[in-house]
Amino acid sequence: MVKLLVFTFTVLLALTFAHEEEQNKFLTVQQHYLNLTSSGGDELKSFIILCKSKGYPVETHKILTEDGYWLTVFRIPGRKGQSREEAKAEHKPVIFLQHGIVDSSDTFILNDEEKAPGFMLANAGYDVWLGNSRGSKHSREHQWLDPDDPNDQVAFWDYSFEEMAEYDVKANVEYILKATGKSKLAIAAHSQGTTQMIYAMTNNNEWWNEKVSIFVCLAGVARLENCGSSTLQLLAKEDFVMNTIKALGIYEMFPSKYYQNVVFSVICKNIPSICDFFLEVLSDDDAKVNNQNRIGVFLGHYPAGSSLKCFDHFRQILLAKQFQRYDYGEEMNMKKYGQKTPPAIDISKVRGTKIVQIAGSLDLLADPTDNKWLSDQFGDNLIYFKYYELGHMGFLLADDMQFMHDVLVQLKQNPW
Repeated sequence: MVKLLVFTFTVLLALTFAHEEEQNKFLTVQQHYLNLTSSGGDELKSFIILCKSKGYPVETHKILTEDGYWLTVFRIPGRKGQSREEAKAEHKPVIFLQHGIVDSSDTFILNDEEKAPGFMLANAGYDVWLGNSRGSKHSREHQWLDPDDPNDQVAFWDYSFEEMAEYDVKANVEYILKATGKSKLAIAAHSQGTTQMIYAMTNNNEWWNEKVSIFVCLAGVARLENCGSSTLQLLAKEDFVMNTIKALGIYEMFPSKYYQNVVFSVICKNIPSICDFFLEVLSDDDAKVNNQNRIGVFLGHYPAGSSLKCFDHFRQILLAKQFQRYDYGEEMNMKKYGQKTPPAIDISKVRGTKIVQIAGSLDLLADPTDNKWLSDQFGDNLIYFKYYELGHMGFLLADDMQFMHDVLVQLKQNPW
């Protein structure tokens, strides 16, 4: 099994860092795919085009963080068929969605329209804003750093969920509240999106409570003691993998490559079982609960890129068996934290925050046992906690999205 995982990981890395001339070889594959779908398919549509093609109003916003990253945030201000002006005139409650690692905002609108969380929220009467983490395909910009310049790469990619929590969450929330004239918003996040939100509310609880009315935690990732993801286990326990990546001077992991996404979408459209296996290696105990007709669409938009440091941080958390800050080594830890080891992140310090927690019984990455531990840390902040028969990606791609209907009930019962 380890050999198979190493082979899979190597193939993905090879695709990730292929030269431009090699990418051209796949142009014929792209044409073949276009011939297969008369409309071009959702696999190839940008976020904006996908929304417009389904009749939703949509906007693009650029948000600058204090440390110089330009973040792209999309907005779906209204229901299907509404104009932007009509939608914004209704002054709807605002909800902000944040994706997970190597993912993007696209992920919330890729399931069938009636099952896609972004569209479900828009049709339920919410003003939906969708974030994109620094370094992902929509937010690969900086005021003074070039992510592709060898002289800037170390600095640009030097971030994990801590920096996202400290800078990105604050920049996004402050901008959205100012743009909408609202005093508070709701936040729903998935996977690493939950990690940055949990750290943000722990690290700055007073600010959080002033700005955020309710937090929907989907597939929460904090402690990873029981994580069953074969990919993350490989990174954690096979040191040569992480050491080799670092030795090669690779700082960006799994960036979005158009030709790569075309190849994945073609394969998944015609042989979905292969892509089910891919998802099961990454995070899902049984990927067959996902909507098989949309797996190809999803992998036409995924992966979307992230930093090596993000993966390294989760690797450290898995090995340490605790939710903790990044480990820089004893010398740097002393300078940064005043102690030789990275401090644990104490979630139990969170007070006065309404939290809805949804976990998957088939989730290998955000394991059910680890989510039970997380619910204990949330304590009295938790207003709803339930397991559903979902894997990690099922929160985005499941055939049965009942959990979203239950989330909508909780949002209606806790207005802002």
